[in-house]
Amino acid sequence: MSSNPKNIRPPAGHEPLDAIDERLLAALVDDARISNKQLAELVGIAPSTALMRTRALSDRGIIQGFEAKLSLSAIGRSVQALIAVRLRAHDREQIDRFTSRVPKLPAVLSTFHTSGSVDYLLHIAVATTEDLRDWVLDNLATDPVVGHTETTLVFDHMQGNHGPLPEQD
Repeated sequence: MSSNPKNIRPPAGHEPLDAIDERLLAALVDDARISNKQLAELVGIAPSTALMRTRALSDRGIIQGFEAKLSLSAIGRSVQALIAVRLRAHDREQIDRFTSRVPKLPAVLSTFHTSGSVDYLLHIAVATTEDLRDWVLDNLATDPVVGHTETTLVFDHMQGNHGPLPEQD
């Protein structure tokens, strides 16, 4: 029997996750601020083992970092939008220009380079709808690389699963 009960296949050249790794990851996804002692107790291993394995997961690139999740409305960015962007042309220079500039703009929460009818999908957060209009005009509509945009307001954002794949039924 495989040491990877959920049959999660690692990328080529990577060791598979075992059950302890998966429990560590699930606990960290649930609460990234958990103490190492609490993490070890939760998973049923020694604190030194928990620390060693968590560091190994980071070294392997499985844990890519820890971050604070902010309330956008509490910091004055309650208007969220998804903006579909189609570039005028699909040459490397234009793609590189767009991808080196737009994801770094302060309002941008996420940038997705996509296939299909749009080239990029941007998730942004600003203070007001007027700020949203101005942001699109200043950063996309006036950019000669951008051929078309379509903006959709976000009424609610529900996070999905960020950790190991859940067990299949």
